[in-house]
Amino acid sequence: MLDTHPRRIRAALFIDFDAVYLGLQSIDPDAAKRFAEQPGRWLGWMERGSHATTDGREGRARRTLLLRKCYINLSEFWNFRNGFLRSGFSVVDCPMPISGGPTGAGVSIAIDACDTLAHGTNFDEFILLTSGTDFTSLLLRIRAHDRRTALLAHPVDTPTLSAACTYRIDRTVFMETALVEAPAAAPANRLSMRPSAAPGAPPPTPFRSFVPRPTPTGDYEVLPEVAAALRDAIEQDGPIPAAELPHFFFRFPGFRNSDWFGFRSLRRLAEALTTVDSMLLCGEPGQEWQMALRDGPPPAAPEGVSHGPEPAASASQLAALIDSVHEATGVPALPSDAYDLIFEHIAKMFEEGATEPTEMAQTLQDKIRGDDMSLSDEDANFIVSGLWRAGFDSTADSSDPDVVAQAFRDYVAVLCEQAGRTLGPDELPLVNEWLVGA
Repeated sequence: MLDTHPRRIRAALFIDFDAVYLGLQSIDPDAAKRFAEQPGRWLGWMERGSHATTDGREGRARRTLLLRKCYINLSEFWNFRNGFLRSGFSVVDCPMPISGGPTGAGVSIAIDACDTLAHGTNFDEFILLTSGTDFTSLLLRIRAHDRRTALLAHPVDTPTLSAACTYRIDRTVFMETALVEAPAAAPANRLSMRPSAAPGAPPPTPFRSFVPRPTPTGDYEVLPEVAAALRDAIEQDGPIPAAELPHFFFRFPGFRNSDWFGFRSLRRLAEALTTVDSMLLCGEPGQEWQMALRDGPPPAAPEGVSHGPEPAASASQLAALIDSVHEATGVPALPSDAYDLIFEHIAKMFEEGATEPTEMAQTLQDKIRGDDMSLSDEDANFIVSGLWRAGFDSTADSSDPDVVAQAFRDYVAVLCEQAGRTLGPDELPLVNEWLVGA
């Protein structure tokens, strides 16, 4: 039976970022911003063959952009690099010459395109997004090898240049179709309540309004007895390492299967005990933290000065930070309550001896489903594998959700640094509020 569907065209894409971005910016800054920050949107436009202006069968065929290269002056436009990397581009740094003038992107594109003619893939189409450079000779050479070409047109392109390419991508059409502003959509419900199957049921709650199961307040009635016994034990034998605290707590009836007396983690229980007895000191979370006694009375706050937590950042500030970090690094844009629940599940898995990231990601999704929620494969794998990439030591105090949360927070900070999205001093508290809850 004959295949009535047009085959995919194997394409190679070369972009002179500086020339295209600055050319668009002079006409429509918003379109230029979308070109630089959202390459995935106009890549889809090209993959559908929308850049081909002919009415023939080939123009309507889908493209497979197998080779993607972006030539960019990173000293000037470093902040756009990560978006192209995340869209599958090889990014080539083309710095500005010391003497001034344009970058060497045009020459690099010509050399690489000629080399690609001999590539084993045998590309069907070469797409050049550039401006202000005469590629007539290159286009004619590509055509001599029986390959199609597409060129983003400049208003003053010569007739010779236009005739040398198979498809001429009109810049105005590119701006009004590929770079048009997307319609507003509801926030992605990546971690949300399961939708009800009942007729007329309300739609799922957007993730920013997500509310997980209520967090237990803990058994505060037992704390005075536990704190007194802990203080006596420290006075007699010295500080107690975190790894030995569970054995200490087991002496109390009702501790077993109580989920840390209802506080859901060792760290939270330890911190709660310091609120009962101010002489108890809970060390900083980490591999060797311990419970000890203060050398002297706890410092008193000066009159009129509060050492309580700073007021929480406004919801709009936190939402803006989450969107910005997600756009720069791909970190799942989940709310604080969602991450709190996720880190608790991960800590439990570590406590039970889990060591394989892929299995942990699947188990995490199963546990989330058990809470009447859902977590995508992409988000689960990103969070779990991120801990391993960050060098997280699962043999340390990994059963503490706070330690897991802080390790992931540090990983996110590193990702931001690598993406050129360095977190400022005023943003670090927001990141803590988002991922650690403090």
